[in-house]
Amino acid sequence: MDAGFSVTYHEYTISIVEADRRFTAIVTRPGALIQHDGHASERWSSASCGSFDRALVVAKKAIDGDVIR
Repeated sequence: MDAGFSVTYHEYTISIVEADRRFTAIVTRPGALIQHDGHASERWSSASCGSFDRALVVAKKAIDGDVIR
């Protein structure tokens, strides 16, 4: 896996990792847990996407739509 990109979006850090030409967004929040699906954890991961851009959009939509908080 290649973790070649990371960006801050609101108070979250979005990292995009690539494995076998598939891209997964991993969202963390420094110093805090992320709540999603009724659970709290250190990170949230998207389903794998076919493009880097799509993985980034999925992560931003999850943050903006309160899927993760």
